Amino acid sequence: MKHLLVIRVVVLSTLLYGPTLRAQTLFFVGTTDSDEIESVALIELDEKNETLKIVRKFKAGERPGYLVLSENVLYTVSTASKGADQHTLRAFRVLNDGEELEKIGEVSSKGLNPCHIAVGRDGKSLYTANYTSGSIAQYSIQPNGDLGSNQYFEQFTGNSVNQKRQESPHAHYINTTIDNQFVLTADLGTDKVMIHRIDNQGKMQTHKSQPYIELPAGSGPRHLEFHPNNKWIYVLNELSSTLASVKYENGSFEIINIVSTLPDDFQGTSSAAAVRIHPSGKYIYSSNRGSGSISMFEIGDQGRVTMAQNFGTNLGWVRDFNVTPSGDFILAGNLRSNKVALLKLGPSGLIKKYITSVDLPNPSCLVFYPSK
Repeated sequence: MKHLLVIRVVVLSTLLYGPTLRAQTLFFVGTTDSDEIESVALIELDEKNETLKIVRKFKAGERPGYLVLSENVLYTVSTASKGADQHTLRAFRVLNDGEELEKIGEVSSKGLNPCHIAVGRDGKSLYTANYTSGSIAQYSIQPNGDLGSNQYFEQFTGNSVNQKRQESPHAHYINTTIDNQFVLTADLGTDKVMIHRIDNQGKMQTHKSQPYIELPAGSGPRHLEFHPNNKWIYVLNELSSTLASVKYENGSFEIINIVSTLPDDFQGTSSAAAVRIHPSGKYIYSSNRGSGSISMFEIGDQGRVTMAQNFGTNLGWVRDFNVTPSGDFILAGNLRSNKVALLKLGPSGLIKKYITSVDLPNPSCLVFYPSK
């Protein structure tokens, strides 16, 4: 009877006062500081008191510029520009509520400077994009979380109009569609999003009926974001600072609109970096390096986006950021000022204010650790 009473009190409290903010949100941050031995940090966000605190730092290889977390295993890439570490993918088991990392294996990415990784929606494969060499690879994931055999490799070819940045292929992002039917790769060097299908054995194959989505010349596609409804995909173009909305239906991909990520009155040089969707699916955000801002867009009924805000208070060079699972905050990594900033979001998705920051050398990727 005592246990029943406790349950009734908790339920009544929730009905009267509504859900409470999670007291603790943990997230891992990868860095690209080659001199930093402890290259991955675990940071705690107290959402109630709106504070940040570094819990612990880990030795996780040189320049782990991108991370992905799956089934309590943290996968990292090494974005080192030279030496043996410049093509390494690593797997770490997360222990003790995120406070320990135990290395369980590593493999070669089969290319130079892997800058992005993703785990398939079924949890059975890891995909990587090699920026400098312009190639992609797929690896099986073993039952213990370690990386297994190479299942697919492709070296891209081609170039585009920007002779400095698009002299050759530069694979910058790779991930599967929400339904795990296709793998999409943003190739900054050729202005294409490459399309591969996943066959019945879970391996990548060229999508012969539509091998790529072609962006306007000089766009430089960098990152993608997938709407949870599995109908819309958003392509962030680094070189043109634009966001393209793509309709995904029956295995085909069609660009439906392209908008600038910068205000009409912006003057100067800027480049887009990261794109994230709000948990509600109603809003999407992009970061702009150079202008030192994050833009917020409203997502319409047909998937088209309209800019609603450009926020630039104390942000600087934001290489990556993320929206908290609660949808109440944005965490942004300022690569040049060596800080991770906390921003407050309003109920309409607008950024209300800059709150605080914590010091961390060259933050470049932020991933959340699920609350227990």
